[in-house]
Amino acid sequence: MAKKKTSLSQTLFGQIDPYGIASEETTSPTSEGPQRTFPLEEIRPDSSQPRQLLPSGLSEALAAGQLTPAEALRAWLKQAEVSENTALQRSIRELRRLAASIAQHGLINPITVRQARVEETLPPGVAYVIVTGERRYWSHVLLSLEGRTIREGVEVVEPGQIKAFVVQAGISVRAHQLIENLMREDINAVEKARGLWALRYELSGVNHGSPLNETIERTQVNHSSPSGPALAPWSQVEAVLDISKRYRIFVTSVLELGTEAQNLVAEHGLSERVIRPITQKLKGRPDLQIKALQQLIRWREAQEEDGEASQPLVASTEALVAELLHQAGAQDKTGPTPMRKLLPVARRSPGAEQFRSKVQSALRFLSKLEEPDLIDLTQNLATTTHYAEVVEDLRDLRERIDAILDAVMIYSNQSK
Repeated sequence: MAKKKTSLSQTLFGQIDPYGIASEETTSPTSEGPQRTFPLEEIRPDSSQPRQLLPSGLSEALAAGQLTPAEALRAWLKQAEVSENTALQRSIRELRRLAASIAQHGLINPITVRQARVEETLPPGVAYVIVTGERRYWSHVLLSLEGRTIREGVEVVEPGQIKAFVVQAGISVRAHQLIENLMREDINAVEKARGLWALRYELSGVNHGSPLNETIERTQVNHSSPSGPALAPWSQVEAVLDISKRYRIFVTSVLELGTEAQNLVAEHGLSERVIRPITQKLKGRPDLQIKALQQLIRWREAQEEDGEASQPLVASTEALVAELLHQAGAQDKTGPTPMRKLLPVARRSPGAEQFRSKVQSALRFLSKLEEPDLIDLTQNLATTTHYAEVVEDLRDLRERIDAILDAVMIYSNQSK
């Protein structure tokens, strides 16, 4: 019998214990030893990490030793207070939520760090660089800054120290970071695409630990074969991250958007899934890309103000893109067409009967799942990169169902 392939993502996340059941002395699958506790002053975020949490100016000042973590966080919080950047404000809200959770329940998943390389320039006293868990690190800094404590079972500990595993440096370090980032819902599409390119460079041994050259990115977006003799094939990236070629193409296609469109996506924290209709259907139309993104941003801001998702964004964006192309006289024949006025249908439609059968079949399957099965299912969906597309499909399905129900409601009201 052939040995079952184990991906790096399964190795890294297969043993995650979200409820803290495992022993405190459990060794991480890729760690050099048991879990340890480090002072925050000995650790710094990775300045070459694919996903940067701190605003760029603060990140550079922190890396250069011009700011301490506490000073950088104070400046970050102040920027969020005065800024109209919704993505910046959202990142602070999420940081505060995570900090509150850690204060109440303790740090369930320790961060991972690596020893600083000889060639790295770091402030005095800093010996380790974060591989995964930067948000957890900043949550500890926030709790320390606010003079709060952390409850670890019956004990109360100070947040000035953080639990961590030390991992070996190398190619897997960047893979560590990419896998964790790809699993986050809030990572924007541009960050994710640049992260995949960063991993490709890492696997190729090119420009290690340095930011990507934007000119190379723009000229080498290639979805099938290597962009040059020095670069590893995309198939190697897909294998390391345990993602499909289809999903990887969706992500890297974001870099084919115009510069202004990419800036909007990054600034407002838009995900790849929600902008996919724009990426796929408005290639080469930077003017329409901006129109579509601006409307999408207005919709999402309205949702945030209302406190609920009153509009299915993916389905609405698909309809918007179709309408923009129609108005521009460039409707893609293979793409979605604007919704036509609903017409009366036969009482027993073959299409409706088939749809009813599929819905009832799905409901029967879900109703048979016992609570332990549901817990196992949700944990796997949440912690295994292999199922990232399933989660995206579920969100897409939810939005399409909402669109159908909205249309049914409209038709019902018209027929009364």
